[in-house]
Amino acid sequence: MQTTFNYDHYYDWLEMSECLKHLLKQYPSLMQLESICVSEEGKDVWAVTLTDSSAKEAAAKPAYYIDGNHHAGEVTGSMAAMYTVDLLCTNYNKDEKITDLLKNYTFYIIPKISPDGSDVYLHSDQRLRSVNRNYPLSELADGLHPGDIDGDGVIRMMRVKTPYGAWKVSEKDSQVMTKRTPFDVQGDFYNIYPEGEIINYDGLHIELAKEKWGLDFNRNYPFGWFSEVRQPGAGKYPLSNPENKAVADFVLAHPNIGFVSTLHTTGGVLVYPPGTYPEAKALKKDMDLFKKVGKMAKQIMGYETVNIFDGFLTDIENYSSGAFDDWCYETQGIPAYTIELWNLFERAGADMSWPRKDKDDDVQEAEYAMVLKWIKENIGESAIKPWTAFDHPQLGPVEIGGFDYKFIHQNPPCDYLLQEVEKTAKFMLANAYALPKLKFESVKTEKICDGIYKLEAVLGNTGYMPTYLTDSAKRQKIDQPVHIALSGCEVIEGEAVLMVNALEGVSGVNTYYGYDGITTQKHAPQLKRFTWIISGKQNDLVTLTATSQKAGKASIQCVL
Repeated sequence: MQTTFNYDHYYDWLEMSECLKHLLKQYPSLMQLESICVSEEGKDVWAVTLTDSSAKEAAAKPAYYIDGNHHAGEVTGSMAAMYTVDLLCTNYNKDEKITDLLKNYTFYIIPKISPDGSDVYLHSDQRLRSVNRNYPLSELADGLHPGDIDGDGVIRMMRVKTPYGAWKVSEKDSQVMTKRTPFDVQGDFYNIYPEGEIINYDGLHIELAKEKWGLDFNRNYPFGWFSEVRQPGAGKYPLSNPENKAVADFVLAHPNIGFVSTLHTTGGVLVYPPGTYPEAKALKKDMDLFKKVGKMAKQIMGYETVNIFDGFLTDIENYSSGAFDDWCYETQGIPAYTIELWNLFERAGADMSWPRKDKDDDVQEAEYAMVLKWIKENIGESAIKPWTAFDHPQLGPVEIGGFDYKFIHQNPPCDYLLQEVEKTAKFMLANAYALPKLKFESVKTEKICDGIYKLEAVLGNTGYMPTYLTDSAKRQKIDQPVHIALSGCEVIEGEAVLMVNALEGVSGVNTYYGYDGITTQKHAPQLKRFTWIISGKQNDLVTLTATSQKAGKASIQCVL
C-alpha cells in the first residue's frame, strides 16, 4: 500500500511534527492532532486520533492504542507508529480494509513519547535510556563515560591491552574477541569497554560510570513501582516524569481503548503481562488471548510471543517493574503487548528462540562472527571499523573498532527500516479487528392493539474479545455493563434503559476436537434478546442505542 512519506531514514521531532501536520491538513475528517505534554525543551508530545468521524465519533468506537519512544534510542518504534498513521490516512477510500477499519474503529497513536531524548540520540553520538535529564545524580559520576573520542561520529568498542585482560583475539576471525580460558597464560590479552573518557581515573581501574541520564520512562508507571535503590531509572515517584503522566492521563481519558501495542527495540519478540509474577499464577483466559493473537503476530511478523516474567526477564528476583504494559493490564484491564522490533542476531542466522537460554562462550563467539559476516554482506565492509590504533588521552595506546550499535543493532540499518515498520503496522491493524464490537442483529415490532406494540431486538458482540476485555478487568471490578436505551416511544413494560453485564466474544466460545468430531460447546452468550411493550403512533420512528465502554456504540431504528 502507498504512503505519503518515505521510510528510508529516522525522523527527528521536527520532521515528524511536519509530517503529522501535513497529514492533518490533507485528512481533516480522519485525523485529530493534539499536544498532550510539552517537554523541557519545548517540544510537543503529539497524540493522534484517527477515525472516520462522519461514520461515528471517535469515542463511540472501540479503540486501539499505539505508542513509540518510551526509550529514546528505540526510534524504530517511533517510525512504526508514524508509518501506521501515514498508512491509515493515505489509503482511506483506496483500500477496502483500511476504510473499514477507520469506519468502525478508532486509533490513538503517540509516536514520540520522548522527543528530547530521541533528538539527542539522532543528532549526537550519545546513547541514552529515555531522556537527557540528569538523574539520579546532578553531576557526572566518576568512571568511564562513553563518547566518540576518535571523531568518526560513532561510539564503538575500545580494547585495552593488559596482561590482566579477560579477552583475546579469536583464532577464527581477527575482528572477533573471545573469552580467555584458564589455559591462556601467554599471548596478548585485552579488556574491552565502550569508547570514551574517564572522570577521575586512578591509573588502575576502569569502570563504567553511573549513567548521567538514567531515567527510564518504562519504569515510572504506578504498578509494581520500586524506588531507585531497587529499580534503576524509576524516577522519584510513580508518574513523576511529565511525559509518563501525560500518557497515563491520555489512556484514562479514552476509556474506549481496548488493546495496547507499545513499540520498542530490540529482540524480535512480542511480550505480554504479567511482568511481576509467573504466568502460572495469572488468569488463564487472558493468557490464552495473548497467545492466540500472538500466533497471528508470528504469521505476519515472524516474531514469537512470550510472557514477560517467564520468557523475557533475565532476573526474576530483581525483576524490572513499573512498566507501561503491566500498568495497562493490571490496573486498567487492557491487554497490552510490548513489541520488541528488529533482531540483528536473528537476521544473521543465530538461534534466537524464546524464551532465551544461556549459551556457551564458543556459541556466542560463533554468533558474533555471524553478525559481522551479515553486516559485511548486507551493509558493506565499511560498516565495520577494523581495530584501529588510537592514542587515548588517559590510557595511552588503545584500539577502537566495531560497528555502529545504534543503527545496526539497536535499530535496523535504514535500508531495512521500511520492511520492519511495514510488518509491524500490518500486525497492529489486524489486531484491531480482535476488539469487541456491538451490533444489532435484528429488531421487529408486533402490534398488540391500537397504540400498543411489542418491540424485540437482538444485540450481539461480533468481536473476538468480550465486551469486558479481560478477566483482569473483572477481577478489579472495573468492567462496565452494556446499556441499551430506547427513544421515540413510551415504555409500558420493561426498562427504558436496560443493562447487560457482558457479551462474550469469539475468544470465549468453547470448541473441541474429539473422537466424535469437531464441536462448539456451551459458552457465555454472544447474543442477547431484549423485549419491551411500548406505546406510540403508527409510523413513529423508534431508535435503539446500545453503548459499551470498550465495544463502542450501535444503533438501529424501526417504524411502528
